[in-house]
Amino acid sequence: MSSDDIPNGLLKDLSDSEKRLNALYEKRDHFNEEGKVLREIRDDLHTRRKRIFTTMDDIRAKKGQLLEDMQAAKSRRNMYNEKSRVLSGQRRSKDSVNKEHEEYEDRTTLEMDLKKLEEQYQTMPHSLQKERDMVKSIEGKRRKLKTLKAKEPEYRAERIQTENVEDEMKGYRKLADEEHQRMQEIFQKLKEINDEMDTYKPSIDHLRSEADKKHEEYLKVRKQADSYHQKATELREKVLNLRDQRNKIRNEARQVIAEQNRNVSDELDNEDRLDDAADRAVDILLKKGKISM
Repeated sequence: MSSDDIPNGLLKDLSDSEKRLNALYEKRDHFNEEGKVLREIRDDLHTRRKRIFTTMDDIRAKKGQLLEDMQAAKSRRNMYNEKSRVLSGQRRSKDSVNKEHEEYEDRTTLEMDLKKLEEQYQTMPHSLQKERDMVKSIEGKRRKLKTLKAKEPEYRAERIQTENVEDEMKGYRKLADEEHQRMQEIFQKLKEINDEMDTYKPSIDHLRSEADKKHEEYLKVRKQADSYHQKATELREKVLNLRDQRNKIRNEARQVIAEQNRNVSDELDNEDRLDDAADRAVDILLKKGKISM
């Protein structure tokens, strides 16, 4: 059985279709490979971008901790200021009560005035009225001095208490100032962190933009690869159909030849029918154009 027994049109159509199919496969594979490269580039850009995000996550965690520290410092500062304010209110209330007491005079000054007045009374001549006034003044100062001496422990305790309250207020104000200073230091660190995070933004935007471009290119290439694959799939159906037709003709031809061979063999076994078999064989060859008379 040779290709001469198959119609030339069928063989040409099959050959041309197989060539077109191989060409489609080559183009499909080319675009698939190009798409693979673009996908790898895109994924690498995304990976680099994710690394930056991981770094930024660490920075954000540090920033979060600083914000918590600032809030804690602010709470402590407000607490110390409140304690100082309460003490200040208590001191003002105490001062207001003390104003209701007899105004305190310095004992040393009062004693000096009394001594001077007593010397004037004893050493200098005065009129009767003047002496009476001086005696009255001396007695008044003596009573006042006695009263002051009696209240001196109370005044001393109040002074000590006032000084203690003032020292406590100063202590709270100092603590509040320290917490406020700590807040300022944390704020500066937060500013530095924000500045650092801002430096990553251009890289993130660039990587995202490039990744988006590569993804768009990848989609276009994939679309082309899918298009050629679809065409190849459709053409493959035709090639398979043509191959089936070719194979069917071949199989039919083989069956005819096998049948003829069996017939010839049977006839050759019968010498009486040998000539007839030879004549039929010649007729078949003549019909197929294998010989001419």
